Amino acid sequence: MKEKIIFWGTGKLGHAVLAFCEKINVLPDFFCDSASDLWGSEINGIKILSPQDIYQWKNQMIVFITCGRYAEVKGQLLENGVPENAIVIADGERAPEMLCRLSELLRHFISKADGIREENYKCLIDLSGGMVLGGVERWSYSLAEIVTGIRIKSAYLIPEHCSKKIADQTIPAMFVEKKTGIPIVDTMESILYSGADTVICNFPFEIMAGACMVKKYINPGLKVIAVLHNDEEIYYRALRVWGEYIDTCLTISTRTKEKLLREGFPSYKIRDLYWNVFCDGKIRRSYSLEGEPLRIGYAGRISIHQKRVDLLVAVGEKLKESHVEFCMRIAGTGEYEEELLRQIEAKGLEACMKWIGEVPHAHIMDFWKEQDICISCSEWEGHSISHSEAMAAGAVPVITDTSGATDDVEEGVNGFVVDIGDMDMLVERIVYLHTHREILPQMGSQSIKKIMAKNRAAEPEAYWKALLVTGDDR
Repeated sequence: MKEKIIFWGTGKLGHAVLAFCEKINVLPDFFCDSASDLWGSEINGIKILSPQDIYQWKNQMIVFITCGRYAEVKGQLLENGVPENAIVIADGERAPEMLCRLSELLRHFISKADGIREENYKCLIDLSGGMVLGGVERWSYSLAEIVTGIRIKSAYLIPEHCSKKIADQTIPAMFVEKKTGIPIVDTMESILYSGADTVICNFPFEIMAGACMVKKYINPGLKVIAVLHNDEEIYYRALRVWGEYIDTCLTISTRTKEKLLREGFPSYKIRDLYWNVFCDGKIRRSYSLEGEPLRIGYAGRISIHQKRVDLLVAVGEKLKESHVEFCMRIAGTGEYEEELLRQIEAKGLEACMKWIGEVPHAHIMDFWKEQDICISCSEWEGHSISHSEAMAAGAVPVITDTSGATDDVEEGVNGFVVDIGDMDMLVERIVYLHTHREILPQMGSQSIKKIMAKNRAAEPEAYWKALLVTGDDR
């Protein structure tokens, strides 16, 4: 009996996955949904069944979970005897589990290899988010300088849906061309077209999946290097799925490395990664004195998602209630800009909180040299470049306990780390620094020493030459 394909979930996500699968001629036999009022109706001619209806095929079906209640639905399927290997998370067309399950079909949409003209790049650098000024992108621009310096012909690889804005010209930007209308297929063709023998994957999306599929089906010699920039679950999911085809995974914090090892990723494929942050090794700055406003800085994306910039306003309120004179300067851009300004005005904080927009990277050290404290309320990070830059300029970090925080901050020596969401403790630490201004230069000096020590250990040119030229992955 042929395996039946079931899509569990009939909402927006189910329709999106159906649209993707239609492009590769894969249609579900049935939809399934827990909502009884939908049973018996149809979506594009495909009947919707109840969960009880599908359990009759528990050993002859594949269930794509096309709803947000993945853990709940998976548990229900397992309880009713559906094998775990027949359950696939399909939370969009970038879902690594779904792309892996469909990879055998996807490979047949690739043009014949002899019909793909090669550009003869040696290395591609993944910019899945486009040429923006985020931490991963700025790291990538620095990497481009390094690979150019060691004479490796490289290019940025950028999805077709991204803006064509060119923010960095160190190496060429190669945009995926929309040929088939199937992003993963177009990405695979672009990798082949480039002639590259290495792909550095910064994100867990089409470029990582495409590189791994090219390695699996077409070019076994392709080297795939994954960089675990973030502590989000989607990164670990992608590494679980594609781990067999990833040659090296670079981890940017102790926490991400330990979690990856707990996930069962082979230790021999893992390498620590640290990037150099400009630091001249001396305190060439001043700190606010008693009686002057305490200078607090934030630099990063202006968003609630991940960065929790909304909590900066809560911190401002608490500091004002504690009679702390301060000036908080907020640098960056993002979707929360207008609401941030509205909240600052609504709380009467205009005199002490200022949003100043994007600070060009060439001036970021000047920004941090004007701040006594670097603040962050983030719920997760990979290893924040912004925090490292602040420390390199002598700003004292008072940040939440995200990945990488305790690699850089020694509690009470060069800064403070508080539990995620604990704004009371974060404010308490700032109040302490406000009332003990004399320790700001001491902690700032220790921050600079920490960054200098990490810079000396990094040796980026030797590191990347070993990975890309000599092939020494250990």
